[in-house]
Amino acid sequence: MKSKEKDYNSLITSINNYLDLRYSDNKSDNFEEQYQTTIDCVNAFSKIFEECLSYGNFKDRWDYDNYYQNVCGPELIIKAIKTNCDYKLGLDYNGLYLSTDLRFNENLRYMDDNYWKLLLKLSDFEGFEYSEYEFVRDERRREFPDLFKTNKSMVYRIMRKYIFDQTETNSSYTSDSVGEFKVVAKFDEDFTLVVKKFCETFKIMYKLNYELWKIADLKNKKDQR
Repeated sequence: MKSKEKDYNSLITSINNYLDLRYSDNKSDNFEEQYQTTIDCVNAFSKIFEECLSYGNFKDRWDYDNYYQNVCGPELIIKAIKTNCDYKLGLDYNGLYLSTDLRFNENLRYMDDNYWKLLLKLSDFEGFEYSEYEFVRDERRREFPDLFKTNKSMVYRIMRKYIFDQTETNSSYTSDSVGEFKVVAKFDEDFTLVVKKFCETFKIMYKLNYELWKIADLKNKKDQR
C-alpha cells in the first residue's frame, strides 16, 4: 500500500475539496462546481473500495455506480450481486465510514462459535460502532422487561433482536435487521492506514454476510432438485 501513496494523494484532495465546499462559510452557488466536486469525492470512495476488492479477492459481482447524498456528505452504495448484500462507504461528521447490516438473518441460528469470534474481531477495530435501528415493539418489551435491562454485550443484543424477530406473530411488526455494523476512520488518521483498515474490515463484513447467504443458497438449491 505504501507504493500507492502518490495515488492516495489525489483521493485525499478529492475528499478534502468536497469538505471545503460543504463546510465553507462562503458556499459556492455554482451547481456544476458542486456536482463535479461531489462526483470526484464519490469516485475517490470507489477507488478505496477497489482497494478492498483487490485485498479480499472476492468471488462476487459488484455494482457501485450509485451514491446517496446524506446531510454530512455523499455515501457510495455498494451492492454484492451474488450474495445480495449492501455496503456503504461515505462521510459523516467524524470522518470516513464503512458500514453494512446482516442479510439472511433467519440463518443466524446455524452459525457456529467461529462466526461470533469473527464478529468480535470486527468490533476490535478502532472506530467500530454497532447500532440497532429497528427495535422490538413496546408491547413485547413490557412483557419481558428484564431482557432489555442489559445492553452491554453486542452479541446478546443481536441474539435478543433475532429471537424477538423470529417469534413475532404480528405481521405489522416484522423486521429484517439485527443492526448496523460501522467502522469510522477519523479525519486525522493516516490515510494509508484508513485504506488498510477498510480493506481488513470489509473482508470481515463480507464474510459475515457470506456465511448467512451460503445457508440460504444451499436451501434454494435443495428446493430446486
